[in-house]
Amino acid sequence: MLDILEEKQEKDFTIMKHKALAICVVFLLFHNSCRKNGVTENIPTGPVSLTRDLNLPSNMHLTTVGNFSYFQGGVRGVIVVHDFDDVYYAFERTCAHEPLNECSKIWMDSTDLQMKCGSYTGNSFSVCCESRFSYNGFPAKGPAKGRLAQYKIQKNSNLLYVYN
Repeated sequence: MLDILEEKQEKDFTIMKHKALAICVVFLLFHNSCRKNGVTENIPTGPVSLTRDLNLPSNMHLTTVGNFSYFQGGVRGVIVVHDFDDVYYAFERTCAHEPLNECSKIWMDSTDLQMKCGSYTGNSFSVCCESRFSYNGFPAKGPAKGRLAQYKIQKNSNLLYVYN
């Protein structure tokens, strides 16, 4: 009887070890796949400390969803976006794909409602890498795998704070 009980306990212990191992493997696979899709890798950022009064005529357009503004700061500038979900985002204007490339700058394409990577010469836009990003900074098209580098942003009454 004692042998049967010990054998059952050993079998139960083996089953629990296999379940724990399977859970660990699933967790690691899930964890690694999430990291690859949303990570901002090696995008240079710089110091940012902006305060914008949304009641001023120069900033009032940011109160409307779908609008954006460029500001100085960071490495190549900061773009503040008022997304269609009524959330504000602030991004470094450096593309997530080959961020050290000189032409790798983010511009808003208001006709496609996406941000794109490239440069302007006069009124002509030159594509840098075909990457496009949604208003929340995630890649929508092109070779970029990670999202844009994001700065912290906070809205308090009529003031918008952008910082890192």
